[in-house]
Amino acid sequence: MGLFDSLKKKSEKPRRKPPAVIKKDVAPRHDIDVVPLEEDVLAKEIVKPQIRYLKKIVVTSYADLERISEELQNGNILLVDLTPLEVKPDVLEKVAEQIKGIVSALDGQAAKICKHEIKLILVPSDIRIAK
Repeated sequence: MGLFDSLKKKSEKPRRKPPAVIKKDVAPRHDIDVVPLEEDVLAKEIVKPQIRYLKKIVVTSYADLERISEELQNGNILLVDLTPLEVKPDVLEKVAEQIKGIVSALDGQAAKICKHEIKLILVPSDIRIAK
């Protein structure tokens, strides 16, 4: 018999045997409110996460700027490819200024993601880019 055996024996308490069957009558509770189905559905719609997409847009003209604005307003993340406009530097500069204005008006962010090509990532207002 070791030192720990004597300590173990002192700390042990006699165990009771559990009763064979315990029956409890469950009374209906009147303090619980039942949520109507309409409120439950409404709560699920409020909590339901918004589906977002990562979309690629190749900008070839000013008409594509409207699509960029719509997609950012919908909360989507955009990969914008401006390489087709490299042959028209004046149009490229104006389109880049328009994109910058759209992003700042919607409180989003933009960043260049490619070193040798003109590709941007545009994110909506609730997403931030770590630069």
